[in-house]
Amino acid sequence: MAFEKGREKTGGRKEGVKNKVTSDIKEMMFETLNDERVGGLGGFIEWVTSTKRNKELFYAWLMKMLPSNVDVEHSGDVKIRVERVITDKRPKE
Repeated sequence: MAFEKGREKTGGRKEGVKNKVTSDIKEMMFETLNDERVGGLGGFIEWVTSTKRNKELFYAWLMKMLPSNVDVEHSGDVKIRVERVITDKRPKE
């Protein structure tokens, strides 16, 4: 059945309930990352830096892991600093 604007919700997760499958998969990925059989953090860094494609995959995955929106209530002064450092370790020609 196609989406109809104004139609009452009839299934799926209740509003506000987090997706359990997504959190389970994230947990499994972090457990795998820490497993020495796959090289632990050092092995992961080696994989990410081994090819340009792996680096692109890593950044795509990272962006999906970050929250897409954040609601914040505050009072008073707020200072925010966002820093992104990219290093290029390719040999200079």
